[in-house]
Amino acid sequence: MSIAPSGTEVALTGPVGQVIASLGSAVVEVEFCDERRGMARIDPVRTVEVASTMLAMDGARLVTATGLEVRDGIDVLYHWAVEPAGIVVTLKALATRPGLELDSVANVVPAADWIEREMHDLLGANFPGHPDMRRLILDDSWPEGVYPLRKGFDQVTDRPALPPNRTPPDVLTPQEAPPGPGTAGQIKHPGKTMINIGPFHPLQEEAEFFQLYVDGETVVDVDVRISYNHRGIEKLDESKTFDQVPFVVERVCGICSASHPLAYVQAVEEIAHVEVPERALYLRTIVNELERLHSHLLWVGLAGHFLGYNTVFMWAWKYREPVMDVLEIATGSRVTYANCKIGGVRRDMTDEQLAQIDKAVTELQGPMEMITNVVLDDPVLHARLKKVGVLSAADAKAYGATGPTARGSDVPIDVRRDDPYAAYDRLDWKVITAPGGDVFGKAVVRLLENFEAVKIIKQCCAHLRGTKGEIDAKVEAIPPGEGVGHVEAPRGETFHYVRSDGSNRPVRHKIRAPSFVNVPTFKASCIGLQVPDVAITLASVDPCYSCTERLCSVVDAENPHRRLGFKELVKLSQEKTRKMRKEW
Repeated sequence: MSIAPSGTEVALTGPVGQVIASLGSAVVEVEFCDERRGMARIDPVRTVEVASTMLAMDGARLVTATGLEVRDGIDVLYHWAVEPAGIVVTLKALATRPGLELDSVANVVPAADWIEREMHDLLGANFPGHPDMRRLILDDSWPEGVYPLRKGFDQVTDRPALPPNRTPPDVLTPQEAPPGPGTAGQIKHPGKTMINIGPFHPLQEEAEFFQLYVDGETVVDVDVRISYNHRGIEKLDESKTFDQVPFVVERVCGICSASHPLAYVQAVEEIAHVEVPERALYLRTIVNELERLHSHLLWVGLAGHFLGYNTVFMWAWKYREPVMDVLEIATGSRVTYANCKIGGVRRDMTDEQLAQIDKAVTELQGPMEMITNVVLDDPVLHARLKKVGVLSAADAKAYGATGPTARGSDVPIDVRRDDPYAAYDRLDWKVITAPGGDVFGKAVVRLLENFEAVKIIKQCCAHLRGTKGEIDAKVEAIPPGEGVGHVEAPRGETFHYVRSDGSNRPVRHKIRAPSFVNVPTFKASCIGLQVPDVAITLASVDPCYSCTERLCSVVDAENPHRRLGFKELVKLSQEKTRKMRKEW
């Protein structure tokens, strides 16, 4: 995606042009407009007006926003998707120095709540009018005025350049620690009881902290604290070459290790105008649908375990194993596949491998039918899951929900169909939805999507068997520009934004995993529930908290106001290894 020079006239044509034109005088400059993508700069004082107009548009939802540090301040890029047209429109607004302020849009678009809090934590952008500007990503002990996504931040030593008279972060005084959930910053509900779920809880596979405020057994409010586990991947990617980044982002999540690299390379391919060979498109599709199968079967098994139905747990995980086996046969790994690259894929699949994949998914259909019938026909599961944790279609849109979380609310969005990529537009399959918006509906969507995944994989194998072809477009360099890539991961849409300045490294790489928009829907689905129903409602969106995080901070247990840098962690690790060797 290239940007038109300032002052160049850009024709507003097609669905993208219609969306931009509908914003009228709020648009001050159109930078780019083609069939699928558009970029326009809007008047910063009219961000709330523009957000309201976009949300009211049929099929429009706020995907995420990207913050960019520029000479004059923080450029905020609001990425809107419009279905079923399958387009992405990026609207830019500049938060100028010294205040770095833009009016918050979170009051009219709930999907912007966490996005704006994240941008404030990591870049220092300010959003007057935001309903809850407590810290979301950074630890409470992180010093004020230090923003880890600023260009001056040193991610190796953890010693950013501080303003004059500031205390270095490793000797932070207690008075500088801002409040957060669980401390003085928690929501106040006098007379209500608070129940904690987490940070470590059997129904949350990763560390996350939910606080339930209850009146008797009824939940009246929910608070959450994230950022217990992250690797600072967005910052790390700025120091990697374009070809190295796929190896990093496939480690964002062990269950979405095909989805994240594919979304990233598609964003870069958009910048470089790359035409990916057809065979590579089919190979990408096979790996991503195998990933969908293993993710959905994992979730079904865990859901059975959470509900005390361990037979379903053992069945689902038993039949997931052949899927993992063929992933290893085809890519060399059960978890991180290292097969997706800019311009295509790294390895082809032989006819023998394709036959093994086809055989494995064919044999899976019988067991999947059994598991599906068990769930759909069990009156106990109907009683336990129906009308529990209801997320209305309107709330799903307002919070920007995606994937089975949205489709379980009868919202028929799916990037594979709406903005086709890989080989999906060449195959016969359908988008699965369910009415009701409850936990049962989300389970139904995942169970039935498994059969569509099998159908897709078998078609790809049949198309590729007995044929040969190129698998790599051999991209040599990435020109300046901006691109977006989004992929329908098992949990929903994974969105990546990449900016290039013509060097061999991205200037900015923004990642928005599906859990970042699906988890906040608890504000709409959990309030009013009974306490026992909250945990299964939280689990029903298949949350991945490592996908959701953006930063980690290691604190000295003996001195909680001292953070440990990279070199100190290496030294501690070496010392522990030497000690263990002496004890052997």
